[in-house]
Parts: sequence; C-alpha cells; structure tokens
Amino acid sequence: METIPFLLALTGLAGGTYAMRLLGVRLGARARAGGETDQAPSPARVWMDRAVVVLILAVAVTGGFFDGQEVADAGKVLGVAAGMTAGILKVPMLLCVVLGMVVCAVIRATGFGW
Repeated sequence: METIPFLLALTGLAGGTYAMRLLGVRLGARARAGGETDQAPSPARVWMDRAVVVLILAVAVTGGFFDGQEVADAGKVLGVAAGMTAGILKVPMLLCVVLGMVVCAVIRATGFGW
C-alpha cells in the first residue's frame, strides 16, 4: 500500500470521527432534557444523522467489500451485505452481526464463490 493514499484515508477517517463526536457533544448540550417532542427535528440533527450513516457506510464498504486492493471473497461480501441489509431493516445490532457471520460461514463452508 502506498504511503500517501493511506495517510490521506487515515486522516479523513480520523477527522470525520472526531468531527462527529464533537458535533454530537455540542448538539447534545443544546438538546432539551425532556426528550423528543412533536416538533420536527432541527436541520442540524437531520444532517448529523445523515453524516453518521455516510461514515458508517463508508467504513462498511471499504472494510467489507475489499481485501487490500482486491475484491474480497464471496463469503465476506455476502456476509457484510446480509448484515447491512438486516441493519437497514432495523434488526437489533447483535442479530445483524450474527446474521452476517452465519451467512459468511455458510458461503465459505459450501465453497460458493467467484
């Protein structure tokens, strides 16, 4: 792996993570202690929710679909896809992870692949 692209990716992920945490603390301090109300969420909260989804999706795609500079094996790709699909369907996180592991194990055990 080349040094410059690695450092750029590392800096981008570290900066994005730090910004998310900082903005979360700042927005949380301004949030009302009473919890959710019937009012529409503020634009800042909407953008924070979207930014978190984009950051998690970027990490999942790069970590789940690639192995170095090559596309990962079918078990890993389909396992990550199954876990992400379960997450989109609002399945609890533990079950998403277990489902992804089971799909990956079954695919690798059966020898299915590309």
